[in-house]
Amino acid sequence: MNTIVFVLLKLMAFLFNHRRRLNSYLKHDHGFFDFTVGFASDDGAVNRAISFSGGKAAALKRIPEGSEVVLRFRDRRTVMEMLRITPNETLMLILHNKMVLDGDIGCLQIFNFYVSLLMGTRHRKMLAKKQKSEMKERRKSYCSPASSDTSVKARERLEFPRESFGPGVRYLDDPCLNDYSLADFPRLKGMLDRHFTVMPEVCVERPRLITQWFREHGFETRADGTPWVAEVRQASAFRHLMANRTPVISRGDLVAGTTTAKEPTGVVLYPETHGGLLWGELTSVQDRPLNPYRISSDDIEILHREVFPFWIGRTIKDYVRTNKNSPLCMKIDERWVYYFAWKSVGISHTIPDYPRVLEKGTLGIMADIDRRLADIPADDAGKRAALEAMKITLEGVNLYAANLSAEAARLASAEPDARRRAELERLAEICARVPARPAATLDEAVNAVWILWVALHMENVNTGLSMGRLDLWLQPYFLRDMEKIEGDDERRANIRRALELVGCLLMRGTDHLPLVPDIGNYLFGGSSSDQAITLGGVTPDGGDAVCDMTFIFLKATEMLSIRDPNVNARFHPGVNAEQYLKRLCHVNYLTSATPSMHNDAAVISALSSNGYAQEHIRDWSATGCVEPTISGRHAGHTGSILMNMVSALEMALNNGRHPYMAERLGPETGDPANGGFASFDDFFDAYAAQQRFLIDNAVALNNYYAEAHAALRPTPFLSALTAGSIENARDVTKGGAMYNTSGSSNIGLADVVDSLMAVKKLVYDEGRVSFAELKRAVDADFNGFGALRAMIGKSVPLFGSGSEEALEMARRVMSVVHDAYAGHANFRGGHYTSGFWSMSQHVAYGNLSGTLPSGRLRGKAFTPGLTPHPGASKSFLDNIRDVARLDAKTMDNNIAFNVKLVPKAGEPLDDIINAMHAYVKSYFEMGGMQMQFNMVSSATLRDAMAHPENYRNLLVRISGYNAYFTTLNREMQIELIERAEYGV
Repeated sequence: MNTIVFVLLKLMAFLFNHRRRLNSYLKHDHGFFDFTVGFASDDGAVNRAISFSGGKAAALKRIPEGSEVVLRFRDRRTVMEMLRITPNETLMLILHNKMVLDGDIGCLQIFNFYVSLLMGTRHRKMLAKKQKSEMKERRKSYCSPASSDTSVKARERLEFPRESFGPGVRYLDDPCLNDYSLADFPRLKGMLDRHFTVMPEVCVERPRLITQWFREHGFETRADGTPWVAEVRQASAFRHLMANRTPVISRGDLVAGTTTAKEPTGVVLYPETHGGLLWGELTSVQDRPLNPYRISSDDIEILHREVFPFWIGRTIKDYVRTNKNSPLCMKIDERWVYYFAWKSVGISHTIPDYPRVLEKGTLGIMADIDRRLADIPADDAGKRAALEAMKITLEGVNLYAANLSAEAARLASAEPDARRRAELERLAEICARVPARPAATLDEAVNAVWILWVALHMENVNTGLSMGRLDLWLQPYFLRDMEKIEGDDERRANIRRALELVGCLLMRGTDHLPLVPDIGNYLFGGSSSDQAITLGGVTPDGGDAVCDMTFIFLKATEMLSIRDPNVNARFHPGVNAEQYLKRLCHVNYLTSATPSMHNDAAVISALSSNGYAQEHIRDWSATGCVEPTISGRHAGHTGSILMNMVSALEMALNNGRHPYMAERLGPETGDPANGGFASFDDFFDAYAAQQRFLIDNAVALNNYYAEAHAALRPTPFLSALTAGSIENARDVTKGGAMYNTSGSSNIGLADVVDSLMAVKKLVYDEGRVSFAELKRAVDADFNGFGALRAMIGKSVPLFGSGSEEALEMARRVMSVVHDAYAGHANFRGGHYTSGFWSMSQHVAYGNLSGTLPSGRLRGKAFTPGLTPHPGASKSFLDNIRDVARLDAKTMDNNIAFNVKLVPKAGEPLDDIINAMHAYVKSYFEMGGMQMQFNMVSSATLRDAMAHPENYRNLLVRISGYNAYFTTLNREMQIELIERAEYGV
C-alpha cells in the first residue's frame, strides 16, 4: 500500500509538472501555491507525502516535519477506500471514523481541487452514479403509499372569533386574514416558484471586491507600510464593497436590493473565514447529490487564482494556529467528535437595533457618533478609530441605497407596464430616503430593514444573524399608514398591501444561502441562513405585544411555508390571548413545522439571573435556531460552541479516551472494565470530569477565535447598530455591546441521562450485571448480548418516562454542564450560557459515536435537542411533564423540544387545533420553555424519501430550524422518520 500511494503521488506530480494546463493551476495571480500534504495510517503501513513548491510538485517518501496537513487513516484498507472515492467525499471519512485530519483543512481542499482536475469528467460520472445508487436505496427501503396528510396545501383554514386576540390588534377585523391565499398574490407565487426551481449559484462579487481592495490597500499594513487600525481597515473595505456591489431589484419585487448579484438565490462567500472550504469542490459542486450550486468556469478561475490564495494564512483558524501554536483545544476541535467551535466561521448570532435606525436613520446615528467623538480626547486613538470606522460603514450603506434608487429609476424609465412603473418609481423615492433618514411609512420601514440586512451580511457571515421582533417594530409604521386612510375599502387595500409587502420581505430572506461544503450537508443538513424572526410576547414594560403585524407575519408564513426566515413565536401566559396561541398552533398545522413556540414567562425567568435589566429581558428575541438574545443590545454569539455531551460519557467509559480516537485526550478517571468505580457517584464524577475537560477546552478555543476576530475581523457596521458600542466607543468584537455573552448548545442530553440511568440501576442499585460485563456488551455493539439489551429496554426508567429518578438525573447532568460554562469568562468579559438544542448535530455526532449503555447502537442518531428517546413512554404527557420540570436557569440559552404530532385521517380541524393548544398551554403552565411540532406522519416522510419530486416544499422542523425534507441527507431523514409519533 505504501508503494501504491507513492506511485500515485509520483504520477500526480509528473502530470502537474509536465502538462501545461495542469501546471498553470500551481500558480496564482501573485505567486505559487506552496504546501505539503501527508498520508499516514495508524498501522504504520503508509507514510508518504506530496509537496507543491515554486510551481513544481514532488512525491516524498516520508512525511516531512512542518507539513501543512496530514491525513491519518485508521488502517491501510481506509487508504484504499480514499483512492476509490471522489475528492469532495474525502472529509466524509472523518464522519465515518476512518480518518483524522491534522493541520490546515484549507490546504487539503487545494489538494482535492487538484485531484478533481486530474479526474475530469470521471469525477462527474462518479457523482452521478453515487446519486443514482442513493436514490435507488431510498426507494427500495422506504417506499410506502402516500398517507392522507401528504398535501399540506389541502389542509383546512380555521376562522377564529374576532374579539379575543388582544388590545394591540387595531385594524384587522379578521386577524387570521382568511380571505387571502397565495393565489391572490401572483407576485409572491412567482417568487416561490423560482425559489424551488432555480438552482442556487455561487456569487463571487463580494469576495472579489474585498480581495481587490485589500490587495491594493494592504491587510497587515497599509500600502505605504504604516500599520492599519483593524476597525478602520475593515470599515474602508466595507464602504468600497457597498459602493461598488451590483444594485439589483428583483423581478416584480416591492423590496429593493439583493444579498448577492445572482438571482433568485446566491451563495455568499466569506474567504476570510471559511470560504476556502469550497476550494476542493469548485469543479464538482454543481453535480453533488445534496444541495448543489451552479458556478461558472470564469468564477472558478477567479476564486482559485485571485481570491482564495490571498486569504491563505489570514483566516481565523490560521491566526490561532500560528499565534497559539496549534493548541490542544484546536486539535480536539479538528477531531470533530468532541465539539465544534462556530466562531471559526463567524460571530453572526445576534440581533441589530432596528428600532433605533428606523427612528433616526443612518444620518441620525452618524450624528450620535459625531457627538460622542467630541467627548473623546484627541490622543485616545483607539476609541476615535472605532467610532470613525462605524461612521465609514454607515456612509457605505447610504451609497448602496443611493445606487438602488438610481437603479429603480432606470428600470422605471424602461418599464412598459404602468403599474410596475409606479412601483419602481416609488422604490426610487424610498431608497433615496431610507435608511439614511427616519422611516415614515411601512414601505420605507420594510425597505430600510432589508437594505440594512443586506449590509449586515456583507460584513458578517450569513449564519444565524437574526431580524428580531419585526412585528412589534414595524407596527407603528403600519398604524401611521392606516391612520391616514379613510374608508373601509382603502383600509382593506392597505392591509392587503402590507401582507404582500411582508411576503416580499420573507421571500427576500430566501435570496441567499450560506456556503455549505459537501461535508456540511451531513453536519448541518438542510440548514439555510437561520434568520430568526420573533413574534408576540410582551413589550419591554410588560404589556401585550401581539398586534396587527403579528398576524400579518403569521399569514405570510402560512401562505409561503418556507424554511427561512425561521419564525419563532413568544406566548406569555396570562398576558397574551388564548386565541393567539390557537392561531400559532393553526399556522404550525398548516405549514407542518412552523412557527416554533416559546413560553415567554419561562424564558424571561431563565434570563433573569444573567444581570440584564428587566425591561431589556422582556425585549428578547430568538436568534439563529431558538436562542434568546436581548434585542439590539447584546453581542451574544449564541451558537459559539456545539458540544457533544455523549463524547464525555464515552471518555468516562474508556478512562479518558474516546473509543474511536487513537490518543487519550481526557484525564484518566478510571476503568469500568477493571472495577474502577466503587459507586455510581464515582462514575458520575468521572463523567463530570470529562465533561468539564471538554468544556474547558471548547471555551479556550472559542476565546482564541474571539481574539482572532478582534484582531482580523472587527465589525464596525454591526457595532453601529448595537447599543453600547457608540457609548463605549468600542467594537462589538472587543466588548463594546451593552451585554456580552457566549452561548453553547449541548447535544445528547437524553442519551447521556438514559445511559447513566442504565449504569446506576443495573450495575449499582440492583446488581443485575457487572460494570465489566456491561462494558463488554457496549464494546461489542450488543452483539451476543441481546438479553442484556432487552433487560435495559424493559427495566431502566428513561428521561421522559415520568420517572422522578430519571428527571433528577437530567437535572444533575444539566447542572454540571451549566456550572462548567458559568465558571468561565469569554474574551469580551462576559459569561457563557447553556442551551440544549442540537441544530442537526445530533445526527452527525451520532455517526461519530459508539454504542451506549442505554442500548443505543453504534452510529445511530442521538435524540434531537433535549427531546426524550422515542421509547421513553407511550404517553406524550410523560414527555411534557419531564421536559417542563427541568430547571430553566440551567437552560439560559434555551432548548429545543421536538414533537411529532399526527392527526388521524378525517379528524375535525377544531379538534386538532384544540388538542395542540391544550398540549402547549399545559406544557407552558408547568414551566416548559419551548416546543416545536412536526405535523407530518412517518408514512408521508417515507413516501417523500422515495419520491422527492412530489414533495419539494415539505417543511420539517429539525432541532431549532426548519428544512425542506427532500434536501436532507439520508441519515437525517431516517432520524425524522423514527421519531416518536403521537396522535392529537
